[in-house]
Amino acid sequence: MRGYHNGRLRLLPHPQLGRPALLRITREHLMHRRHLLHLAAGLAAPSLRRPVTGAQEQPPAIPALLPRDPTGRHFLLYSDCCSGVPGTAVSANLAAVNRMVARIDPSPEFIAFPGDAVRGYTEDYGELRRQWDYWLGTEMAWVAQRKLRLFQSTSNHNTYDAGSETVFRAVHAKLPRNGPPGQEGLAYWVRSGNLLYVSTHQPDQQMLIDHAWLERVLENNADATYKFVAGHYPVFPVNGYQTWPLWCFPPRQRRPFWDLLVKHRVDAYLASHIIAFDVQLHGGLPQIVSGGAGTAFGPGGFMPGRSEFFHAVQIAVDQQGLRYQVHDPSGRIRERWQWPMTLPDQASWQQVTPQNATRLLAGAHLQGRPIAVRIRGRDSGMRPASPDQTLLAGVDTREGLEPVWIGIERDSGRLLVRLIPVSGEGWQVWRGPPLPVTGGWDHQLCLDPFMGPGGVLHRAIPSGPWSTLESTSSKGCEHLAQPQRWVVGHGQSGPSDRPFRGGALQLTMATPARLPS
Repeated sequence: MRGYHNGRLRLLPHPQLGRPALLRITREHLMHRRHLLHLAAGLAAPSLRRPVTGAQEQPPAIPALLPRDPTGRHFLLYSDCCSGVPGTAVSANLAAVNRMVARIDPSPEFIAFPGDAVRGYTEDYGELRRQWDYWLGTEMAWVAQRKLRLFQSTSNHNTYDAGSETVFRAVHAKLPRNGPPGQEGLAYWVRSGNLLYVSTHQPDQQMLIDHAWLERVLENNADATYKFVAGHYPVFPVNGYQTWPLWCFPPRQRRPFWDLLVKHRVDAYLASHIIAFDVQLHGGLPQIVSGGAGTAFGPGGFMPGRSEFFHAVQIAVDQQGLRYQVHDPSGRIRERWQWPMTLPDQASWQQVTPQNATRLLAGAHLQGRPIAVRIRGRDSGMRPASPDQTLLAGVDTREGLEPVWIGIERDSGRLLVRLIPVSGEGWQVWRGPPLPVTGGWDHQLCLDPFMGPGGVLHRAIPSGPWSTLESTSSKGCEHLAQPQRWVVGHGQSGPSDRPFRGGALQLTMATPARLPS
């Protein structure tokens, strides 16, 4: 997502990738892994009986992210390689990701692959079938070798016309034919014990989701402990890619679909399409976007290149919640997160005043720990003529602007968060709801460095669900410089700098009880 990677690993060290596991596995196990890695790369597999020499040993196993209780499940999410043609750059990118994925031990229970597996976009359907055959039979041969289930979704490259849909149905004959009328073999659902997985039909720039069918599936599987819904397109824009339906759902289609998922307590919506990794929250429900399986597109080959990387995502879900780890092709954990966030009881939140703000907030370390702030106040009623009003700001004299500014936007009266995600590059903006001109208000914000730009969160009800604020940034708090000092009720230049003109301003803060592991 954002390159907040070294900071995370310093603060949250994880086991050195696989060394303990490597000590426990046998020489035969190593040979079997080497065989699978060669298959993933599309190379001739060496004999499993061939002795392993020091020079030929493969990288160590990557410990699987496993559930923390017996009811839990674990699987792999990655997508968007647009491959199926040998000898291409994207084929080499996919092979690198696959070599890493094949090192995960134990293997995931299944693979969620929400679309754009092959290059597609051809009216030569024989050629399209050859792309699928090469992708399934060579590039992803390790999946069949391990007898893993792979849940593919329709997408703009996979299904762009009637002929490509016919090919999709033919090559994925083992997928259930339980979609809505006309979408059999395109949309489907799978029940695996206590887990429900639903794949929606989203062909080229169309979100052809039958809401009645989806609600019926979710209602009929209400007893499933864990529920995941997948589709190719993000519902909400990612990294500033807002053009719809090119990059995301049209605005009028977002809320009806999302409200349905929230209503039925879906654990996450899984998507792809944007060549990036991203997580957001809307109504407490995560949108997890993984488009790092090999496609090169956008500034620097990603969307955008300064923030993104090829990757695959381990996901584990259990009674305590959802966790993920994002691995780059080397196997290094670049991002990790867990949800829900556990905050202390409201009564134990600490009061933030002009006198103690620097002491309290300087110790919170924005790069390594989420910070939640509750802001209560009463508006002055002076809008729209009044300038911006500051509620809380983090100051660093080395920057031209405050690295963190939380306040009320002039004219619109919206709650606003401005951050400098990369030192020296100026503000990025996250927009919240309008605050009432009359009467009081009570809002909570959270800055979560483990979520990239999706980690600027808001809720208007103290115990309500969190949602990501609207922004076009591709980075969040993960590289944010720690402010030198904090001020309450005015900007960095002093009491006359963009002061809060209302009354009864109260700020309290808290940090979560535990961090991603």
